[in-house]
Amino acid sequence: MLDELFDKIKLNGVYDPREQYHFTQNERVTTSSTNERKIYGRNDEIQRLIEFLTGPNVNNSNVYVASIVGMGGIGKTTLAQFVFNNKEIKNHFNKKAWIYVSNHFDRFRITKEMLHVIRPNVQCCSTSNLDFLERELQRYLTGKKFLLVLDDIWSDEWQWLLAPLQSSQAQVIKIIVTCRDPMVLRSIDERNKIILKGIDHQEYWSLFMNCAFAENNPDNYSKELHDIVRHIVKKLMGSPLAAKTMGKLLGRDLTEKHWNDILENDLWKLKTDAHDIMPALALSYYHLPPHLQPCFVYCSLMRYHYFEMEELIYMWIANGYIHESGINSKTMHDIGEEYCHGLLAMGFFDKVDSTKVKMHDLMHDLAQLVSHGEICIYNRGKDEQLSKNVRHVYVQGLIDHELVCETNNLRTLVSEQAGGVSPFLNHEAFKRVRVLVIFDYTMQELPEAIYHLKHLQYLDLLRTSIKSMSESLCALYQLRVLKLPQYLLTLPSQVHSLINLEILYTGNRKNGLMCMQLRNLNKLRGWLSIVALEIICNKKEATKAKLNERHHIKELNLRWNIDMVDRCNHVVQEDVLEGLQPHLNLEQLVIEAYMGSKTPNWLMTPALQKLQKLYLFKCRNWACLPATLGLLASLKVLHLNDIGNITIECYDYVPEMFPSLERLELHRATVSFKSMSSSSGSLTTPGRSKLFPRLQKLTVDKCDEVNGLLLPKLSTLESLSLKGNRGLQSQVPRCLQNLTSLTSIDLLFIKGLKTETTTEIGAQQQQEGRVLPNMKSIYIECCEDKSFMRDLLLRVPSLEMLRLYKCSPVSLPVVGRLSFLQKIVLEEMELILEDLAPVFPSLKVLQILKKSTIIFQNVPSLVTTQIQNCFPCLDYLYIHECNEVNGLQCPISFQLPQCLYGLSSLTTFKLSSAKIKLFPTEVMATLHALYWLDLGDCSELLSVEGVQALPSLTSLIISNCHKFSCWCMEEMPTLCGIDISFCQDMESLPAWLHRLPSLKKLSIRQCPKFNSLPVGGLPSSLETLEIIKCEPGLMKRCQQEQSPEWLMIQHIPNRRFFFKNT
Repeated sequence: MLDELFDKIKLNGVYDPREQYHFTQNERVTTSSTNERKIYGRNDEIQRLIEFLTGPNVNNSNVYVASIVGMGGIGKTTLAQFVFNNKEIKNHFNKKAWIYVSNHFDRFRITKEMLHVIRPNVQCCSTSNLDFLERELQRYLTGKKFLLVLDDIWSDEWQWLLAPLQSSQAQVIKIIVTCRDPMVLRSIDERNKIILKGIDHQEYWSLFMNCAFAENNPDNYSKELHDIVRHIVKKLMGSPLAAKTMGKLLGRDLTEKHWNDILENDLWKLKTDAHDIMPALALSYYHLPPHLQPCFVYCSLMRYHYFEMEELIYMWIANGYIHESGINSKTMHDIGEEYCHGLLAMGFFDKVDSTKVKMHDLMHDLAQLVSHGEICIYNRGKDEQLSKNVRHVYVQGLIDHELVCETNNLRTLVSEQAGGVSPFLNHEAFKRVRVLVIFDYTMQELPEAIYHLKHLQYLDLLRTSIKSMSESLCALYQLRVLKLPQYLLTLPSQVHSLINLEILYTGNRKNGLMCMQLRNLNKLRGWLSIVALEIICNKKEATKAKLNERHHIKELNLRWNIDMVDRCNHVVQEDVLEGLQPHLNLEQLVIEAYMGSKTPNWLMTPALQKLQKLYLFKCRNWACLPATLGLLASLKVLHLNDIGNITIECYDYVPEMFPSLERLELHRATVSFKSMSSSSGSLTTPGRSKLFPRLQKLTVDKCDEVNGLLLPKLSTLESLSLKGNRGLQSQVPRCLQNLTSLTSIDLLFIKGLKTETTTEIGAQQQQEGRVLPNMKSIYIECCEDKSFMRDLLLRVPSLEMLRLYKCSPVSLPVVGRLSFLQKIVLEEMELILEDLAPVFPSLKVLQILKKSTIIFQNVPSLVTTQIQNCFPCLDYLYIHECNEVNGLQCPISFQLPQCLYGLSSLTTFKLSSAKIKLFPTEVMATLHALYWLDLGDCSELLSVEGVQALPSLTSLIISNCHKFSCWCMEEMPTLCGIDISFCQDMESLPAWLHRLPSLKKLSIRQCPKFNSLPVGGLPSSLETLEIIKCEPGLMKRCQQEQSPEWLMIQHIPNRRFFFKNT
């Protein structure tokens, strides 16, 4: 009886439980981002995890692991995401990394991702050496607090990651792992295990009712309906995924009949154990409308469970899953959008943003189960055969030629390696392919066979390196989507023959269509770029593009060639632009190198109500933007660049001008905002400006004049950037008083900045420093007014980044106010600190450049330890060209290198163009975390004596230190890399070099006197040796077989020698 039920269910297109969970490799990807606004029933678990992450270290260890265990769909990832993004956790750790592991454990990838998060700029992309990556990871972890989430682990291989982390000198490393199988986590302390079970009844009831009734009030429905709900809820085992999916299924029809049909369905009998929620998901699939079922199943083809909705829609169209209704004006794309929203509404998709969706891994499993062999993700070495009925194939690497040729129904081919399929694309098995996607940057030519795939509707070559393309491509008349790589130099000239083309996307935005190529492309949608407009000679020719009829074009670029426009009649250009009137649905417009002075009539009316972004580049003669532009309700971005002298007209009788504009960017222009009233109308009201009432970001860059714009009235402004402008400096002080929403300000080369008087500012506000409570970043260049600088810095209690260049000396009497400051950059500056409070408790980066200094005034003698306490978290220090004042200065003898004393959190120190001869051992020994030392252009440096006292040093770089010749240091067990260049007096390496157990790379460049290798030889650990443009005799001997030097280096796998410039 049960077997008959199984067969019936299988024939009905659901799934066969007798073939349970024979899935292809799961390639779901998760990130730390979550769409959930609330997490139900997990408050205790959240609190336990926060206490684990922020609690004290015990057991003399620096690595601690907590686990979240539970069945699929129970909410493990969501719980980890909530904790990962918790504000308290964010402030507790120096670095955080979220890594999705999956059932294919890749130790190399995971290590590389950890290293990239901790040090994004580190160059490790080309290496294949895991040991090197782990040592780099250890080096960069020194002294840090690090949070690592390993999501979805399937085997105990994850424990291989622990050894390098435990061997690091990190302050603490906390790890959260999520897993379905508790046996994989048997080594973890039971006290740190969180076993997620179903959400408790009351919370689960709230979640389910929210999913089922949505905006409807459950109290308005019958008791019988509520009774049915209670029976269904009992079957869902407290699974959040099941609640969302089943709740949305029930919510489609809030009737007792529909809900009883769900409750009494035979699929509930197929549960294999008490925790199996697949029948609930299968029920939801079974009740999907028939037209959505194949669309959902098709998604199992994608290895990664994130989808661009537009890509999915056109793949569905190509495979015949979407048909025009014939009874209304909806296009297949419109219907495809409805399909996507339907799958979203029913819980089969989760929304990422307005253009992307994602699928839970259990949903992906379900899609694979119901595909019945029509879809295959093929991985050579793991898969030995393809079903003859397969229709859609994702190929990882190479594929067996005979396997493919046995298929006869192929419709979709996605290939990660073009060489695996291109040799037999002309085989009969490929003749009916509708979708072809190739990810292979080694591919530089398009296989000839592709030009014969007459049924092809979707061709994606974006991730290839193809530079040219045959005109034969234009014979693929069925193409709807064509994506071309950035390396493609020009489009085929006959592209207008692709009459069904809807999406034309080029990685190189300079590639576009000419007007004459548009004549048959009536179905284009999305983005369109029209180039070479200078060859159009009149309005009549321009109107042939029929842009006003292209209602699916959302982004339009109109480009004249800047090198050719001076030869064109400007009146002709005005006529051409008039003829390029876009459709009212346009959302973004870019006009480049238009040399007419008139605004086209279609911009003189407020017709483009959907326009969100307007960019004008190099339109140097454009005289006026009409006031109607300010009536466009959707306009959010206005960008004017290299415009000349332009007036922006404004109506003063309307409540708001540019009511939705959020970003205004003015570059190299003279701009005037002018009222259209004949009387003395005003663009402001007592409280705010009528002009740009919601502006968030204002950039004014190298503009000769900006008239009529009252900055202090822009009450919503968050970011203000002024650079090299005239006429706005008098408004800046009042801005700093009124614009309390400001988070960042850049004032570059603004002459004449002055502070307001204390009375005008408000003495109490000045004293309390609350004028700019949200300010996070300040960058000021060439400000000569000391009072302005001082007052500004007293008003920013939340400041995180301060950069000052060539300004008057700044004196701060109460520096403790800057307790959130994380980065300071000083260039040709003097910063005076008048007390020794915990000055910069959060400072991580300090750059002192070009004769800058920090001066401690009123400091008593013998306060060395107090000075170091000013920078308890300093991680990166760069001192450049500070020969006279030597960086940090106070009344006692406390200059370089003594100023480094006690900086125990410092990991990177870069020193250039400083007068320093050596490093005292007693100072170096206090730099416990320093692993990177970079010395450049230190003309007085004789030796690196004292550096051996650095307990964690892994990289030593010495460049352009002409007097450096003596090492005077003992062996250093942690040193991994030595790089010496342009040191004129250096002749040899220390004899003890062979005793460096960790040295991987040794590079000697441009040291003309360097003539011998160390007597004791080189370490066996060395992997790379570079000797470039040093003493020629040494380099010749190194390459002469059986010479003493050759014998000394033959064990090194990577060796490079250059005699002269290449």
